[in-house]
Amino acid sequence: MSRLRGHVSVSTASAFGLCAVLFLIATIHSSGFASGGNVRQLLVFSAFIGFAALGQTVVVLSGGLDLSVPWLMAFGGIQLSHWAGDGMPGGVAIALVVLAGAAIGLVNGVGVAWLRLPPIIMTLAMGGLVQAYLLSLGVLNTGGSGVPHAAEAAASDRIGPIPVVALVWLVVAIGIGIVLARSAAGRRVYAVGANDEVARLSGIDVGRVRLAAYALSGASAAFAGVILAGYVGSTYLDIGAPYLFASIAAVIVGGASIMGGRGTYWGTVAGALTLTVLSAMLPLFHLSDAGLKVVYGVVILAGVWLSQSGGALVARLRQRSSSPTPASPEVKSVEP
Repeated sequence: MSRLRGHVSVSTASAFGLCAVLFLIATIHSSGFASGGNVRQLLVFSAFIGFAALGQTVVVLSGGLDLSVPWLMAFGGIQLSHWAGDGMPGGVAIALVVLAGAAIGLVNGVGVAWLRLPPIIMTLAMGGLVQAYLLSLGVLNTGGSGVPHAAEAAASDRIGPIPVVALVWLVVAIGIGIVLARSAAGRRVYAVGANDEVARLSGIDVGRVRLAAYALSGASAAFAGVILAGYVGSTYLDIGAPYLFASIAAVIVGGASIMGGRGTYWGTVAGALTLTVLSAMLPLFHLSDAGLKVVYGVVILAGVWLSQSGGALVARLRQRSSSPTPASPEVKSVEP
C-alpha cells in the first residue's frame, strides 16, 4: 500500500508540474495570460471539467467507465431550465436535478453491477435514452431564458477575487480526497477496482460499491451541467459534448489507471487544470486547426505517459539509491 501511495503522489505531482510548465510557457509568450481576470476564467473552466470528472474518477477507480457524462450534463441544464420555467424555485430545481442525475447514474450502476453489461455499452445506451428524453421535452435551446438566478450566481459570483464555483470545487475536492484516502468506503472503491473477485471474497459488496460510484457520477455530471448553463446563461442539447473526452482525460492525465484501483481526485484536479491551461494557451501560438489538434494530442499523451510512468521511474531510482554498494574485494598481499 505504501508503494501505491508513493506512485499516486508522484503521479499527482507530475500532473501539477505539467500544468505549471504549460502555464509558465503561456505567460512567457503572453504576459496577460497570468492576469487576475484570466486566472479566474481558467479556474472557472477547470471547475466545469472537475465536476464533470468527479464521479468519473470514482467510477474509473472502481474499474468502470461512464460515457453518459455529456448527456447528463445536458440533462442538468435543460431539465433545470424546464422546471424553473414552470415556476419551481431555483434552489429546489437544482437539488432535484442533481438527485435525478444520481438516479440515472444508479440505473447505469444496476446495468453494470447486476446485469453484468459492459460499462461502455451500458453508459452509451443510457446516454441515448437521456438524449431521447431531452428531445421529447422540446426545449433544445433555452435561448438565454429559463436558467434560474441561483445557477447563474453559483457559476459567476465571486468571494473577493476568487470565483464561488472554484471555492466550492476546492471544498468538494478536499472532501472527496479525504473519503477516498481515509475512509472504509474509499478503501472499498480501490479494492474493487484492483481486483473485484478478491474484494468479493474479502466480504466487500462489489455491486453496492459500483452502484454508489455510478450514482455519484450521475449527480456530479448533472451538477456540472447546472453550473455550465448558469455560466453560459442558456443551455442546449450538445452543451456537454466537449466533456466526454475531458472528463476521462482529466482522470488519466491525473495519474489514475484506466483499469481501476489506482488514482486520486487530486490527480483529477491537476488533470482538469492542465487541460484548461492547454486549451487556453494553444490559440496564442496562431496555429492552424490541424496544428492545434496535433499539439493538443501530443501534450495529452505526454501528460498521460508522465503521470502513469513517473511513479515507476521514481521507485526504480529510489531502489537503486537505497541498494547497498558492493564492498570492494579485499586484496591480500603475497609475501615472496
